[in-house]
Amino acid sequence: MVETLTAETKVTQPRELADYAKVFAGPAEMAVYGDAARALVRAAIDALE
Repeated sequence: MVETLTAETKVTQPRELADYAKVFAGPAEMAVYGDAARALVRAAIDALE
């Protein structure tokens, strides 16, 4: 299931699944966790002060 702003779509075709996997791979590679994530959030907060 893929939820969009206005609807849900059931994706079952292998080609479509591959397209979604490719689209989400980029942001997944850029994600940060743990101390790196906390530092990023702290830097954003500090920039607002």
